[in-house]
Amino acid sequence: MNYTVQTTKYIFKNFFYVLPFAIVPALFLALSISNDAVQSVLTNLLNGNPHDSFWNYFQAISLFNFSSWGTVLSGAIGVVAVIFSVSMLMAFLEKHLRIGKKTFNGLLSKVNDNLISTFGFSVLCLVIYEVWSVILSALCFLVTGISDVVVAYVLLGIVYLAMHFVLLYFLSLFYLWLPCMQMTGFKAFEALRYSYQLVAPIRVGLIWGQWMFLLICEGLLALSVILVESATMSFAVGTVLFTVILLIYCVRMQIVYFDRAQIERADLKKYNF
Repeated sequence: MNYTVQTTKYIFKNFFYVLPFAIVPALFLALSISNDAVQSVLTNLLNGNPHDSFWNYFQAISLFNFSSWGTVLSGAIGVVAVIFSVSMLMAFLEKHLRIGKKTFNGLLSKVNDNLISTFGFSVLCLVIYEVWSVILSALCFLVTGISDVVVAYVLLGIVYLAMHFVLLYFLSLFYLWLPCMQMTGFKAFEALRYSYQLVAPIRVGLIWGQWMFLLICEGLLALSVILVESATMSFAVGTVLFTVILLIYCVRMQIVYFDRAQIERADLKKYNF
């Protein structure tokens, strides 16, 4: 939780510096949400009939949910925007945390260095998430098909919570891979091994903090769909949540890296330039 607190403080303190990096991809990712599928699943759950089709569960979970060409296109544009935005955000964070300067000068030249590593990292995360979406959707479909409704609800809750832990566990295996590639000069495999070594002692705490944060975000999105029957409001809430998720994930990644690699953070000191 200490890393989450540090991350939250950093974002609030530097909000208008980091916001531009996350808002554009968040807009497109919010458009990729299938409100109809989310509403169908949640309505059935609240009405005491948790059973729904695999397709509805998948559309409610996946970024590329194939509910329409619009959502697929929005998801694709959102992923491309994430790659460019994260490349710039990581460059900005590295500069600020390493030398204490909050400037956008030289970011584009740094993006050229970060782009390939960010592309590989983002695609890997996306593939893991989409495979996870298929597995989770299949498990939800199977357990909610059980005739005993009470058992179905209990198993659905267990599956949902456990699968989120599984997702975050796999992502934690290479959590610091991106900053390790961008800041050490190591080749991909060396950076991956270094990332694993840095994260191993704190893995459980890191996953626990991310697990709670992710469930809170999903709960807020669900409430926006249920309580406010407005696509515009759901889009607005989705945009805010995706913005927060991107900022939290990237900022925390850099903060964890600086702490585990024992690099002094210059942003915590006052400098006169």
